[in-house]
Amino acid sequence: MALYLVVHAPAQDAGESVRPPTRLRELAEASAPGCPSPRWLKSWSPDLHDDRIFTLWEAQSADEVRSALAEFGFLDDMDATPLRVREWGPDDVLSAPE
Repeated sequence: MALYLVVHAPAQDAGESVRPPTRLRELAEASAPGCPSPRWLKSWSPDLHDDRIFTLWEAQSADEVRSALAEFGFLDDMDATPLRVREWGPDDVLSAPE
């Protein structure tokens, strides 16, 4: 299963009012451990001066993530860009052969 970081940015045509997420509880229930792909894992909201939201998903494809966003109305008034990512950090660098 791949990880996707999704950048949600306000849509150009959204205007001043952005609707709250819809069916958020159902999306959370469908993303419980053991549920089929795609799964919403986490979300991050930057500071007050940044309207973007970032979400992390486990899925087989970016299209799966887009379908779930549409099905559950998650952040309807935002444009979503799923990016396939690989998690790594200092431990990975230090454990790699030189």
